Amino acid sequence: MKKNKNLTLVFLPGLGADARLFVRQQNAFKKIIIPQWLPPFQNESLAAYARRWAGELRLPQGCILVGISFGGMLALEMAPLVMPKCVLLIGSCRSPSSIPWVLKMVGRLPGWPALGKILARTLPFGRGWFLGVDRKEDLDLLMKMYLDAPNSFLQWTVRAILSWKGYAGKGTKIYHIHGTNDRLIPFRNVKPDAVVQGGGHTIVLSHPKEVNAFIKRCMGR
Repeated sequence: MKKNKNLTLVFLPGLGADARLFVRQQNAFKKIIIPQWLPPFQNESLAAYARRWAGELRLPQGCILVGISFGGMLALEMAPLVMPKCVLLIGSCRSPSSIPWVLKMVGRLPGWPALGKILARTLPFGRGWFLGVDRKEDLDLLMKMYLDAPNSFLQWTVRAILSWKGYAGKGTKIYHIHGTNDRLIPFRNVKPDAVVQGGGHTIVLSHPKEVNAFIKRCMGR
């Protein structure tokens, strides 16, 4: 078990988020890497971005990739290059078919990041319900990260997701935890290994006890 405790966890946040998303994991685990986003090239695919980022990060072989939402999709693309012990998906998916068509349509709107930020500032009602958080401090944190994220990066992530073909590889161990009330990637569209009853899309914030326990179990496998 001592060997498992020394495993390096590489956390990849979701769309519009950064290292601040893992505030409740950083004190629970010793060896953590939370890399800063690499600026994408225009029209760069998710697979191409994953190759370029993996080459720059030079992650240790046998690490564990922990991907939240969009970060989970990216972790799956990086896995064949990084050769991790396993990939942990948190509120994520293996196929674009798991993403509701409504969100895909919104993502195709030109200039949606700017419009989304205007709505986030002027129409605060319902944001906690949509993102799955109850505490004001968590909602404030999510909104701060979203508003801080460059519009060009947000636009690219959605384009990358829309053109993503999904992960069909078989050489990587994948473990998945998901909230039953996830409204971005609905629970009915995925088949997770662990379930957080009542959890929304950001269970790393709202249900850290369950998420951290899941990560520790996977480290010990």
